[in-house]
Amino acid sequence: MNKQRLTITALTLAVLTGCQSSPSPPAVELPAQNEQAVTTTPKAKAVTTTPKAQTEIATTPSQQKLSCEPLRYQCHLMQPEQDISESTAKDISFALNIATHGYYSAAVIRLEKIKSQNVYEQAIVDYHLANMNMKRIGEDAHALDYALKAIDSESLPAEEYKSAQLLAIKLLVKHGWFELGEEKSLNYLAYIGESFDFDIFEIFDQIAQQKKDQTRYELLLDIQTMIDGEAQNKAAQRVLDEIKTRIAKQYADQIQFEKHIKPTDKLKNKTCQTLTYQCHSQRAKKVLPANIKQAIDTATKQQQDNNAMAAKETLESIKTNSDFETAMINRKLAYLYSDVKLHELSVRHASAAINSGALNAEDHRYQMRLEVFGLYLLGEFEQAKQKIEAYLNYIEKASDTYLDGVLLKIAKQQGDQRFFKYLQDKTLQNPKRAEIIQSYIDFGYFGEIKEKKKSADTPRSYKPVVIFSKEYDYPIEAAKQGITGSVTLEFDLNAKGEPVNIRVIEASPEGYFEQAGINALEQWRYKVNLDDTGNVIEGTGIQVQFGWNLGSGQ
Repeated sequence: MNKQRLTITALTLAVLTGCQSSPSPPAVELPAQNEQAVTTTPKAKAVTTTPKAQTEIATTPSQQKLSCEPLRYQCHLMQPEQDISESTAKDISFALNIATHGYYSAAVIRLEKIKSQNVYEQAIVDYHLANMNMKRIGEDAHALDYALKAIDSESLPAEEYKSAQLLAIKLLVKHGWFELGEEKSLNYLAYIGESFDFDIFEIFDQIAQQKKDQTRYELLLDIQTMIDGEAQNKAAQRVLDEIKTRIAKQYADQIQFEKHIKPTDKLKNKTCQTLTYQCHSQRAKKVLPANIKQAIDTATKQQQDNNAMAAKETLESIKTNSDFETAMINRKLAYLYSDVKLHELSVRHASAAINSGALNAEDHRYQMRLEVFGLYLLGEFEQAKQKIEAYLNYIEKASDTYLDGVLLKIAKQQGDQRFFKYLQDKTLQNPKRAEIIQSYIDFGYFGEIKEKKKSADTPRSYKPVVIFSKEYDYPIEAAKQGITGSVTLEFDLNAKGEPVNIRVIEASPEGYFEQAGINALEQWRYKVNLDDTGNVIEGTGIQVQFGWNLGSGQ
């Protein structure tokens, strides 16, 4: 009985003081950061979902609601856990159990099917979805999205709230969103009421390493190995103060920057004098003649069989009778060249299809996106940004989840921190946040794309460049006899970049490899430049040598 009275007395004091007895947090909060109080309504059952014991389902007695404003870990711990329905508890328990056997995708499917009864239940489900997706390859974007949803709900229990924050920070830093990761780290430290935390300072280590900031990296290591706790906290606080000052300056710069951001103009002209998707889609859809459609289908099959050259020749052999038919051939060639990573040619054909104005609305839209994609991969970042603006005007929207990811990547590649931060903030407020982040991550798989710089000092090269070649055959008779050798061929190029007038300059030995070399060269293609009269610049007297060696391949 005395123990119960002591418990009730302590709880009453906590309510009256609003958890004022909890330790004061370090002064690391960001400017204009409004933290809302989290209040909960106890019922009958609760799910215990701590990271170390996720599969346990437990019940707790109803407790009196506590006020924690701003939200702090020590006070948050004293919050009563809310009720969760029996069916939801059962589904969560089942999902966590199958996840312990490594079936994370199955666990995610089970969790996504749960129909939550309230905000608290949804927060718990989102928390577990974040953890499950974190363990699935290629699902970082969805893991981050679920973690942020769970955090933003302000309905998680203290341990899960703390864990979700740490998970979000790690994912942000993993994909190079360093400043945002540092900002969230300050919020995390303010929440737990500490100036030093090993997890956070290990994350700061990662940022310093990726930024190649050796001085900061060594300082962070020194702090983590300090034995004197007081000295460690003081040194850590100096690091946090520097980060806080830098982020505060970024906020001030960002406010000024956003004042000068011009929103994308939404074109409202429904007469299609300025083409928009809405009015474009109202036009009667054009249909290809059966023979041309059949030829394009043949080219598609050849492309699927990894015979890009045959597909190209099929498409270029089609005789067209209208701008629409020509545009559809260019559309198909744009996809074909993109598939074989000849992005300059892909952009050229996509632009031709777009500029004709003859495509149907849906094809027009996708060709605009393909054009942006090619320009980005060519390092033509400024052109890509202009095309994105044209695309947004065409679809009459302020953003596009796919192209927002491209814009983020461009800003990152250009080192434009203010624009990058502006786009990050927009992304985190977007309902389709996961798709944008995934697009940003996907573009990272192409590696570091270097921005193409225009230089007046570097003259343009007009020499033909090989854009397609393939392995050539070893003549059967030569292979049977173990004969090795080489052939030197000379040729000219026509306006399509095809070798013509092929002649043998030298063959060693004679009579074995000449025809094999000619057969191979006939399939090569070059990118050529034409003069004002339509002739190929530097397109005559080109030489190439083919060699055959049984020991080391061709």
